[in-house]
Amino acid sequence: MSSKILIVEDEFVVANALRMVIKQAGYTVCAIVTSAEEAEPAIQKYKPDIVLLDIHLSGKRTGIDLAQILKADNIPFIYLSANSSQKILEEAKATEPYGFLVKPFREKDVLVALDIASYRCKNSLESKLRREQFLQDKLIDISNEVTDPVQGVLKITHLLQPYVPNDLIISGRKPLQGENCTGFGFLRTGLEEYQVIGNDELIAIAGLTPSCFFENETLNNSPNSLVYNTGIFNDVGKLNEMQKKLFEHFKIESNLIFTVLLNNGTRVNYFFYSRQRGIYTQEHIALLNRLKMHLKEISEKLFGEKAKPMVRPPAQEVPIILPASQIPEFDCIVGNHPLLVATLDLVKQVAPYNSSVLILGESGTGKERIAECIHLLSGRKQAPFITVNCATIPATLVESELFGHEKGAFTGATEKRKGKFEQAAGGTIFLDEIGELPLDMQVKLLRVLQEKEIAYVGGNVTKKIDVRIVAATNRNLEKEIAAGNFRLDLYYRLNIFPITLPPLRERKSDIKALATYFANKYCNEFNKKFTGISQVMLSEMQAYNWPGNIRELENVLERSVILNDGRAELNLKQSLTGNPVEGNVPVKLTTYDDVKYVQRETERDYIISILKKTEGRIRGTSGAAELLDIKPTTLESKIARLGIRRDDFMHL
Repeated sequence: MSSKILIVEDEFVVANALRMVIKQAGYTVCAIVTSAEEAEPAIQKYKPDIVLLDIHLSGKRTGIDLAQILKADNIPFIYLSANSSQKILEEAKATEPYGFLVKPFREKDVLVALDIASYRCKNSLESKLRREQFLQDKLIDISNEVTDPVQGVLKITHLLQPYVPNDLIISGRKPLQGENCTGFGFLRTGLEEYQVIGNDELIAIAGLTPSCFFENETLNNSPNSLVYNTGIFNDVGKLNEMQKKLFEHFKIESNLIFTVLLNNGTRVNYFFYSRQRGIYTQEHIALLNRLKMHLKEISEKLFGEKAKPMVRPPAQEVPIILPASQIPEFDCIVGNHPLLVATLDLVKQVAPYNSSVLILGESGTGKERIAECIHLLSGRKQAPFITVNCATIPATLVESELFGHEKGAFTGATEKRKGKFEQAAGGTIFLDEIGELPLDMQVKLLRVLQEKEIAYVGGNVTKKIDVRIVAATNRNLEKEIAAGNFRLDLYYRLNIFPITLPPLRERKSDIKALATYFANKYCNEFNKKFTGISQVMLSEMQAYNWPGNIRELENVLERSVILNDGRAELNLKQSLTGNPVEGNVPVKLTTYDDVKYVQRETERDYIISILKKTEGRIRGTSGAAELLDIKPTTLESKIARLGIRRDDFMHL
């Protein structure tokens, strides 16, 4: 039976064109309506499989308002829209649509969007069922293996981490009459590292007597689970004194409380805490409720009447490192700040699948490293990982660079050449600085992503490709869309699984580890002895805001190692604002490596200064190439070799 499509569109011409395309492709159009008010009864009557939904509709409500209902009913929907404002885009994105069609669209665009929506809907359901079956099986294993409450809750914490994310989990039984609290918790200190927070420490943090640690009138009067979020929902006032103290001590922003009722009427509470604001939703509670039977079995064994007496766990200074924490693919990632750890959680989740990934973050935050981790953790790790910096390819050569060209396709095309997509066959292509692509190339890239085929420049034969796309940008693409510089449909096609990297200023606790890593790296490279980093240098690095992020930190350490004689701790020879440190004696450069480095940096700084004067223009009269008296292609090669990026010379 063909899929039933409901069209919600108030422009007759557009709606009728859609109807004809859809019917000709074998779908059934169950109805065409022009407003959200008309759509609701039509949804109830026809039970459509997919809804094509215009954002701007007749009537008082928008397509986004209707999308909230469709999402709640698990009905796939595809937005129809011209480029919208950033506010509209953010609201639309929050509803998690199955696709975007930007007007005007081709017939093929509509059919591809419907195919993708059908595929995503089917695989989303299958993935959800597989995930929950996996969790149920693992919970059964935990129930069969563990009798100690501390080890049991640790295993539950580790298992649920990717699905109910938390920085701290606390568990315990509501004390019976005359009993003291026996709660304990696990503070996440690394990717798969946890520190035990013992009963006495929890009581001290909460500032309460042992008997009332798990007392909570809301929980005591209802078996239902609760979500508290600061900021967005501003529900922190509903918390008891214990919860408020924990929020303050551990810098908590969100809290999910899940309660399991034992056979004897005793409640076991699981408190999930996160430092991310607004992270918990009703979907997390729904998942826990579907796992409740298995959690109850474990809780009966760990906390019930027949449970072994619990030895109160002491707080441990040394974190518990789980056996599964040995992930060599993350060896190149340094640090354990909660924001970084949360990012790596997302990498682990998405890596095994073929979904497109969009990595967001400021320049220098390590987007290429994260892209490489995704590739190495995927089933494509034996195939090529190809990197393309879209910002450094001349606009006239982008299509050839990405998709290849035939011999004679343009002046200088002396032979047939494969493009980057074909070179990445079976593997992953990383499109760095995707926001720099010209609009006409954005259209062509979208076609490749949707139709999974390429055509050489100068050729008329298409070729199927099997490539996973990971893209990255330091731009705010929502703003670029609102300004007409980036296509909404391409953004949505890339943004299936976004990962945002935190800037270094938001994870300053990692600075010492990063500095030590880079100092060791360059001491080994330059054959110098590493004797440590001075406390003065560490203090100044902690106080600095690092606009260039990790890349800037690495440059500072490389320079410090070069200028260090290997007999004393590393110190800054230049302040972090670019001025020489007062009292420093100029250092004589004695090695070839020292001289080469300074020459490279001098050339890089000079080219950047010229690009600033020409506002990034390379070619033409008074362009950077003319001012430098070199060929434009030579300058472009130097820009790529020296790692010069657009944000080095353009102030946005």
